[in-house]
Amino acid sequence: MNKEETLNEINNELKTYINESSFISMKCRNKLLKMFADEFNINLDISTYKNVDLEVLEDFTISYRNNIYKPDNNITNLEEFINKYNLFKEKADTLIKKREIDFNNKSNINNISNLIIVLCLIIAFISIIILGIIALFSGHYYDCIWFIVVIAPWLFPKFKESFINRFIRAKNYLKRLLERIK
Repeated sequence: MNKEETLNEINNELKTYINESSFISMKCRNKLLKMFADEFNINLDISTYKNVDLEVLEDFTISYRNNIYKPDNNITNLEEFINKYNLFKEKADTLIKKREIDFNNKSNINNISNLIIVLCLIIAFISIIILGIIALFSGHYYDCIWFIVVIAPWLFPKFKESFINRFIRAKNYLKRLLERIK
C-alpha cells in the first residue's frame, strides 16, 4: 500500500473512532481527542463542538476543524507515524470497549424489573379484590360501594392496559429465557 492509501485508511479509521466515541458520549469523544493529542504531541482545542473533523495530511500534519497542527516532534516518515498511530489505536480501542453501551444487559435489567412489577400488580389486584370481598361479607357495605364506585373505575382502566402490556413483555422475555436455557 502506498502512502496516500495508508493515510486515507487512517483518516477513515479516525472518523470511525470519533463517530463511535461521539455515540457513547461527548465526554468519551473529548477523551479520545485528548489521547490523540497526547500521542502526537499537539495542542488540540478540545471543546464541546458538535462536529469534529480530524484528518492527517500528506506531510503528517494534523488538520482539526480547519486548523493545521504540527506535532512537536517532527515525524519524517510513514513508519514513525504508523507506530504512533498504532499506540493511539490501542488506547482508543480500550477506551471505546470500556465505555461501550451494553444494550443486552440493559434490556435484561428492564425485563427483570418488568417481571417484578407484573408480580406486584398481580399481588395488588388480588389484595384489592380480597379487601372488597371481606368488606362485603363483614357488613361494611359503604366500603364495598365506595370500592365499586370510586376505586374500581379509577384503577381498572389504567390497570388493565398497563398490566396487559407488561404481561405480554414478561411472557415474551420468559419464552426467550427458556429457549436459551434449552
